[in-house]
Amino acid sequence: MAKVRRYNNETGSVNYRLADPKKEISRIMGRYSFKDLKVDFSTGLKVAPCNWDTDSKTVTSGSDKREINQKLAKFKTSIVDTHKNFNEHYKRLPTKEELKTVVDNAMAGKELATVQKSKKSFDDVFQEFMRVMELKIQRAIASGQKPIHRSYVSSFNIMYTDLKDFANENNIFLDIDKFDEVHCLEFQNWLLDTERVGELSTLKTRIKRLAAIQKRAFEKGYTDNRSYMQDEYKVKVPPTFHTVLTEPEIKILYEHDFSDIPRLERVRDMFVLACHTSLRFGDITRIESGHIDHSSKTVNILLKKGSGVDNYKTVRFSFFGYAGEILSKYNDDMKSIAISNQNTNEYLKELFKAVPYFKEKIITRERPTNEGVVFDKINFADKIAFHDSRRSFCTNRYIEGWDLLEIWQYTGHTDESVFKTYFKPTFDHEQIRKESIIVRNEKLQKADLQTKEIEELKAQMQKMQELIESGNMEQLAEIINLKNIG
Repeated sequence: MAKVRRYNNETGSVNYRLADPKKEISRIMGRYSFKDLKVDFSTGLKVAPCNWDTDSKTVTSGSDKREINQKLAKFKTSIVDTHKNFNEHYKRLPTKEELKTVVDNAMAGKELATVQKSKKSFDDVFQEFMRVMELKIQRAIASGQKPIHRSYVSSFNIMYTDLKDFANENNIFLDIDKFDEVHCLEFQNWLLDTERVGELSTLKTRIKRLAAIQKRAFEKGYTDNRSYMQDEYKVKVPPTFHTVLTEPEIKILYEHDFSDIPRLERVRDMFVLACHTSLRFGDITRIESGHIDHSSKTVNILLKKGSGVDNYKTVRFSFFGYAGEILSKYNDDMKSIAISNQNTNEYLKELFKAVPYFKEKIITRERPTNEGVVFDKINFADKIAFHDSRRSFCTNRYIEGWDLLEIWQYTGHTDESVFKTYFKPTFDHEQIRKESIIVRNEKLQKADLQTKEIEELKAQMQKMQELIESGNMEQLAEIINLKNIG
């Protein structure tokens, strides 16, 4: 029978030394050594080097000899006892960061926060979470699926690095059982105070990643702590400002002469094409002849959005606006003129500033602050991004009275709530939409009536042809007379 290996309740040793043995008065420093880990600390005590014994690491003379030696002995006992407490509850070796916290807590006289013996540590849960994510990436690549983006994985590592730094600076154990909304708020304030994050949107991402780790710990049964569901974990971010181009503005942009700056002309054409197809940057930049059918004037493309095959979606829609013209200009090969998304957005700002109308366009927006609501004046060209083309398509089609399902046919969204965020209509837009729907319905009714009349005329002509072929001229004359009367 195999011998069961049991964890040995080991501890380390404390040693003292003089920080400045050549000075008249020196600080007494300590070091806690455990296996290959070493944690240095300050005792806060000072002594004359002539009163210090380097062999026994004690004070041998002086009026404060007894007091200092008692404190040094107390520090030594406290550190070892705190380490024993860690061993008793965790049943494993501490990490370097945890050992440092053991020493800091012992020196500060704080109690060691611990978890239940059957629970995993915060670090255990995080490493398990990251391992699962890495395996998902490997599976996706092996099966030909789109893997999780590396920036998403990196955001978890950044969060955890920040979290450990926060814990170390504040002498806090990262306890999966006890990390609650209070700790979360302290972490948020620390991130802002230390300028680890500059914007609330970044802070929101950090806390979302933290909540994901704690959520996994609960779902796996490692803890009963569900603090991640509290409102304090939900960072409120003011609505993001997005620009939307109207159809007249798209016309101004498209008709501006960029022939002397080919790189800007190509980016402009891709942007306008996106304004009239609603395709994302990643889809616009891979369009080639296989996606285009000029005979039916349609685009047929498999959208890249999604992390798995089941989330991919094929969309088929008709040419709209300048789409056909731009595709023909580049022989249906937008892939050949594609550049990176970052460079595209930089060029976009440059080309918008080159158009007098957009260079002078200023948008005024109200924004809530601690001192009340204030007005921001925003330069339109500074805020433009490629993805605004998709919002422009949705908003303009909405204003024109299109049915939402018609717009959805172009965008290919898989989530209705996300789909609706692409509409940025104002009160005036809503009024225009009502009028557009009336006009559009009248056109559709007129078209339906014309179609009905054409079908009736075709039927009459077919009947007349049959009568001519059968020689029934009498009935033919009746039909002709009735038609003339009508």
